[in-house]
Amino acid sequence: MKSDHSKTNKTKEVKGSSNPLAEALERLERSVAQREGNPVASLVKSVKEDVTSDKETKKIRDAESVPNTQDSFDNSKESLEEINVNKIGSKISRLKLAFVFSISLIVIFAVAGFLMWPNIKNLVNKELAVIREATKIDEESLKSGILEKLGSVNSRLDSLSSNIDQISSLSDTSAIDVYKELDYLRQRNELIALGDLAIHNSDRKSLDKLIDAREKNADARLQAGAASEILRVKLAYMNGLRRGSQSIPVGQLFPEYEISDELKLNTDQLIGLLDNFEVRDDHRVRAAYLLADKRNGEAAMALVNVVANDANLDVVREAAMTFSELTGFRNEDLLDSNSLIKWWQKNSERVLPNLSN
Repeated sequence: MKSDHSKTNKTKEVKGSSNPLAEALERLERSVAQREGNPVASLVKSVKEDVTSDKETKKIRDAESVPNTQDSFDNSKESLEEINVNKIGSKISRLKLAFVFSISLIVIFAVAGFLMWPNIKNLVNKELAVIREATKIDEESLKSGILEKLGSVNSRLDSLSSNIDQISSLSDTSAIDVYKELDYLRQRNELIALGDLAIHNSDRKSLDKLIDAREKNADARLQAGAASEILRVKLAYMNGLRRGSQSIPVGQLFPEYEISDELKLNTDQLIGLLDNFEVRDDHRVRAAYLLADKRNGEAAMALVNVVANDANLDVVREAAMTFSELTGFRNEDLLDSNSLIKWWQKNSERVLPNLSN
């Protein structure tokens, strides 16, 4: 339908269009006809007919060109269909090729995997064995660590259990028992303090209190505590270097005498120093030591009196040592005044005649 319409339009254009050559010939014919008459007119007429025939020929060619266009359209359509078919065929062939290539790769990998499977299996087994060994080691270390932790926890639980038992026992204890225990601790501390005073301050009263507690206290634990403190005090006085050697300042203590050497002091002067509690304890200890050179009954009697009554344990100790040198009395316990006094009461009559300057 479209081609017929185009043909009609082209025919109309041929008919209605003006030809400059025909017009020129027509003018020429008119001019010649005027000059020469009809022969020229026929010539113009023939020329005009030729022009007309040319127009008809052109119309026929135009009409014939329309079917050729249709044929070319059909031919192009067929060529397009062929091209599409060729494209589809090429795509199908490429897909077939890709499919065959994929199948080939799968087959190749399958064959390679089948051939390499023993090696892969051995390698995997080795790795699994290593992993198992590492796991065993980790498990053993973990077990040992857990056992250590459990051991420490058990020890803590045991100590906690013992503490709980102690707390339970204390909670079951009555108030009277608690008071008794506190009273014992108080008295035991007092005994320790007495021992310290006897050692540090040479306090004989503290030692006498310890001896009294050992002999008269009803509590066996306090008796044992007092005995321990007495032993501690006596061991402290067994050392001969408790006090340094201090010379007696003769000119200061005896300004009325024209002497300066302590060795020139007589028995009465030394006994006077020994019995004078206002004199320094160091000088009284020195006087008891110097009486060892005064071998007489007065010196022995003065030394026994000091051992029995003096309040300073250093003076008592030195007097007991000097008495042993004068009389031959032997006792390792230098502070055992009772033994010395009893021995003197028993042996004084025998010893006194042997003492002389």
